[in-house]
Amino acid sequence: MQKSTALAVTALTLALTALTAPAAHAADGWQWLPAFNNPAWKPDASLALTGSRIGPGTGPDANAWGLDLNFNCGLMQTPDQRIRSHLNLTHSSKNGTSVTGFEVSPRYTVPLGDGLSAGVGPSVGAFQVSTPGNDRTLLGVGAAAGMNYRAGALYTGFDIRYHATTSRSGVDYDPLTFGAKVGINF
Repeated sequence: MQKSTALAVTALTLALTALTAPAAHAADGWQWLPAFNNPAWKPDASLALTGSRIGPGTGPDANAWGLDLNFNCGLMQTPDQRIRSHLNLTHSSKNGTSVTGFEVSPRYTVPLGDGLSAGVGPSVGAFQVSTPGNDRTLLGVGAAAGMNYRAGALYTGFDIRYHATTSRSGVDYDPLTFGAKVGINF
């Protein structure tokens, strides 16, 4: 657990640095609660089906499916409108263990041209881990990064996410997730 915690702290530090770096250059242009305070704010949402491979840190790797909803962050925004909030819901089941995860990740996103972008940011999650005779909800912190492509109604991309979670009553789960997604832009 110490190695995964150190990795999570390092990843979170890098993600927070990436998110706060623009503030040093344009702190006065940041918007707080733009969904409520900026009449020009639009969510510019995307919804996608996801397929993932999860390495839980303990036990065998598992395949997962889920949903990814992402949109322009309505809580805080950079002067260049680059923070997107990602909400991920995933489910996996293997060898009698099922896991349902909910993750929230605000990501600083950089456009790379022609609808392609890359983003990185911190992530928090809650994971309902059910094993024979033991059900626990584990909370976790980590980091997420991804590449996304948006063209018209088409939305696609891939993510990598890591969470260091709490350990409760012998249940431990530190997921490293590699995921692909395809969906629509609204």
